[in-house]
Amino acid sequence: MDFYARQAAARGQTRWLVIGFILSLLAVALALDLVLFTFLSSAQANRPVVAPLQFAALNPGVALFSTLLVMGVLGLASLYKSMELRGGGGVVARGLGGVLVTQDTTDLQRKRLLNVVSEMAIASGVPMPEVYVLEQESAINAFAAGHTPANAAVTVTQGALERLNRDQLQGVIGHEFSHILNGDMRLNVQLMGWVFGLFVVALIGRLILNFSPRNRRGNNGIIALGFAVMVLGYVGLFLGRLMQAAVSRQRERLADASGVQFTRNPQGLKEALVKIAATPDGSVLTTPHAEQAAHMLFAEGLNRFFATHPPILERIRELDPQFDERELARVAAEYEQAGVADGAGAGDAAVRAGAAGFAPRATAARDRAPASRLSVAIPGAGVSSLAGSVNANHIRQGQAIHASLPDSVREFQSPGRAQAFVLALLLSKEPAVRQRQFDLLGRSLSVGNFAVIQQIAPVVDALDPMLRLPALQQVFPSLRRAPVAQRRALAQLVSQLIRADGRIDAFEFSLAKLLETLLNDELDARVPHGTLSLEDAQEEINVLFATLAQLGAQDEHSAQIAYEAGMTVVLPMRPPEYKALSDWPRQLSDALPRLGRLDPLAKKIVIDGLVKTITSDEVMTEAEAELLRTVCALLHCPLPPLLASQPTGT
Repeated sequence: MDFYARQAAARGQTRWLVIGFILSLLAVALALDLVLFTFLSSAQANRPVVAPLQFAALNPGVALFSTLLVMGVLGLASLYKSMELRGGGGVVARGLGGVLVTQDTTDLQRKRLLNVVSEMAIASGVPMPEVYVLEQESAINAFAAGHTPANAAVTVTQGALERLNRDQLQGVIGHEFSHILNGDMRLNVQLMGWVFGLFVVALIGRLILNFSPRNRRGNNGIIALGFAVMVLGYVGLFLGRLMQAAVSRQRERLADASGVQFTRNPQGLKEALVKIAATPDGSVLTTPHAEQAAHMLFAEGLNRFFATHPPILERIRELDPQFDERELARVAAEYEQAGVADGAGAGDAAVRAGAAGFAPRATAARDRAPASRLSVAIPGAGVSSLAGSVNANHIRQGQAIHASLPDSVREFQSPGRAQAFVLALLLSKEPAVRQRQFDLLGRSLSVGNFAVIQQIAPVVDALDPMLRLPALQQVFPSLRRAPVAQRRALAQLVSQLIRADGRIDAFEFSLAKLLETLLNDELDARVPHGTLSLEDAQEEINVLFATLAQLGAQDEHSAQIAYEAGMTVVLPMRPPEYKALSDWPRQLSDALPRLGRLDPLAKKIVIDGLVKTITSDEVMTEAEAELLRTVCALLHCPLPPLLASQPTGT
């Protein structure tokens, strides 16, 4: 199943879960109504107790109010939790006691973790997620949470840092990135919000019991009501947890397979699972809040009779059918001999060797190749099949790009310096235009902030053009820590800088729209795909293809040929006639939101058509490849780096 089919399947599964959740709420609400009607009937003085349904028939107003009250409590509680979780994966991580890992950390294990996550983000074409560590957890576990890649967070336990070598950690992180790319995170966070409403019912029942006077006559009915409400709440919560567990088991199998596909290293993932099975702490968390996130963990996080994950030995054997269970005893014996401090074994030599954490990472000049060699000139079609997938070649490419980023770029971790970096990316090389931009920045910013941009400008000037967008995605976690007002002011200033020379080039447009999309996704937690067909968005598709044809062609005739080559893939029966766009930045900016609402499988066809347009001259330049990746990111179909050595259909 490819990325687009997984996205469509996740959306379909979400639809059924919504239906199941609504039915669960109705069932709980009906049961609560019956309890309330019984209580109200028994509470009426000098009147015989009647059956709940008979009471409702005799008192329709009371019955309607009671039903609306119950549904309102359930719905509002779920809505409250869902709104709280819109803050992204960091909210979930911090709720479990996670500590944010920043680039200035001096802990070698955490630097290694940051490097692995950064390489995976570059390789998969998504923004760098926030990274957290559960410091108090000695077990081996991890999870990814968030609504979209733009507000994702990857969290690992301290035990995973201490006991896993780099290959094993990469296998775990690859597994978690598959959740990010497969749409699992959004589903998991939605489940957390929905189930919370059922928990609130149980909490209300407990409150009624706790505050009911027990030394007066006539309170037995209130106590019985509280007990019944609490029981029904916990029954509903139990059913909700079962629903979470059923979804989790299915998605975890897919994530294991995707994680292996991402790293092409099943051994690392298998060894991580073996260590979990062999060590005393395993994967069980100690935090009392583990229950709410149990369905999104890498491995079973709680000891209970219904599992959120397939059995650990089953997962190991799916990765290695020849696995011998005696291996568990050997690993357990090694663990006891080495102790927790050395539990990760010789594979952690890369961590002890230095902060960089590559295993191995050469420092020769040839390993810091210019960025022009890091991207691609590839012919062919089938690039759409690469969306949402990562393989070993892409990870090596991500490592190379990560290594090519100046150390100073990784230091832009405060929101202020990250914003200064974004603005410096847009400074023109033409002295007259740069001076106008400096004048604008001087009027708009404080003296200190303007001085930071002037300090950063030489670093950005020396940055290879092909590293600019990857660098932007690397500093994005810092950007999203800025207050919303600052983010909106940054977007406005970016727009003004772009227009300082009276024109907009492809890179400026790409950076501005990518920044806008990332910030909107992070703030609004929008659904990444819609249901529109190709015919529904014909006008917008026309604008997109005309833009790509214009920007990549030398003359009008070549642009028309390129346009027609792509449109015959997307709309073969009725392709619109090619017309040059008079104001492509505005027209494309207006078209992109509707294109983002295309069905995932329709987006696949669009991307294949874009490749045809770009390669109509039988070559895809590095600039065109980067522009293609940017457009795909705006459509929420992230592409890995496109490799000259890789056939595009794989």
